[in-house]
Amino acid sequence: MRVLVGKASDFEEGTQKSVRMGRQSVLVVKHQHQFYALRNVCTHESVPLEGGRLEDGQITCESHGARFELATGKATKMPAVKAVRLYKAVLDGEDLYVEEL
Repeated sequence: MRVLVGKASDFEEGTQKSVRMGRQSVLVVKHQHQFYALRNVCTHESVPLEGGRLEDGQITCESHGARFELATGKATKMPAVKAVRLYKAVLDGEDLYVEEL
């Protein structure tokens, strides 16, 4: 499955946008000139990651401070211990898509 996110040029540094991929919400992030896509849910309490602080290649859940690596999904700060599911961000010309890995 492939879902159009929008034009890559519309994403400034730090932009976050959630899209629906089937029944899942996927968060697309532009951080340090790279696009990342991950399931838009903290594995600690199932709250959205969208809006979390981006820093050092990680996103922080605003609810309880859990942190996840954008590139691997790995949980790097308690209270989360389980990784978040990743998706693939794909550039096709100027269009940005997300796909399942």
